[in-house]
Amino acid sequence: MPPMSTSGTPILCRSVAGLARRVRETPARAAVGVIVFIAAYLGAMRIGVGELKPVQLLLCAPLVLVFGGEGPRRFFSGMLPLWLFGIVYDMTHITEPFFRYLHIHVVEPYWFDKTLFAIRTAEGVLTPNEFFAIHHWPWVDFITGLSYILFIYWPFGFAAGLAIFRRDEVGRRLLMRFGWTFLIMNIVGFATYYIYPAAPPWYVAKYGLGPANLSAQSSAAGAARFDALTGLSYFAAFYGHSADVFGAIPSLHPTYPLLTFLYGRELGKRWLDLASFGLFALVAFAAVYLDHHYILDVALGILYTLAAWRIELAIEKRRRARAEVKVA
Repeated sequence: MPPMSTSGTPILCRSVAGLARRVRETPARAAVGVIVFIAAYLGAMRIGVGELKPVQLLLCAPLVLVFGGEGPRRFFSGMLPLWLFGIVYDMTHITEPFFRYLHIHVVEPYWFDKTLFAIRTAEGVLTPNEFFAIHHWPWVDFITGLSYILFIYWPFGFAAGLAIFRRDEVGRRLLMRFGWTFLIMNIVGFATYYIYPAAPPWYVAKYGLGPANLSAQSSAAGAARFDALTGLSYFAAFYGHSADVFGAIPSLHPTYPLLTFLYGRELGKRWLDLASFGLFALVAFAAVYLDHHYILDVALGILYTLAAWRIELAIEKRRRARAEVKVA
């Protein structure tokens, strides 16, 4: 028998009635829009990949927020660009077969780093990636591996913090600017993978500089040392589902904490600025140390971030100027 409230109405019944009321109060446009989008997404994944996986259902979970009332809907609206990022990234599994029709750049990124950042050792002239493949240390493996876990959660935590704790106009505006810049920057980065598909350094270490092996599977590379050190299988599982084996340029890993740093400065919180910039620097180093990216890849990722931020900032300044003119 369900627990009873003081009025004698079963709490379960009251909860169901409250849920029904919130569903009725949900704007029809929002409800229909999300349902149609989810149906289209799942249908595309089913047709394009041939099966649905638990991750697709997990990505559909935010649908619940639309029917949760005004507060959850506001949170969903603020986090919408980052949710769409997850959808877009997952849908790259559909476009993965297109790599077989493209020219994969294996040699050029390797020789760029070996020419400009060569390290002369007893083992010969090495790229930084080759140097760290030989010279690495457990404590550095742990710290860099941890940073490679945190980098993806950092912008989501920043956005969620804004959505929950900064409900004023300034906070909502900052969240919108950050979220949509984050999404567009990623879409441009993903598009670059197909405009200039490039092999990562771990691929060269494994398959050499010959013609691209299109059957190659994504690898945890140096991050596997973190798995071995901690007894976890985080990176083995993460890269086991990756669809961008030849998506090395640009490196988007350091771009996430860097973009968070650039927008987070507007909050005036020194601890957040230091943490975001520190994570950015660590992830940029980890990308090379863990054999996932060349220095070239990281540099281009930083360039993408700065360009996206400056373009959005210019747009925002023009918007504010027009608003001030209207007020005057």
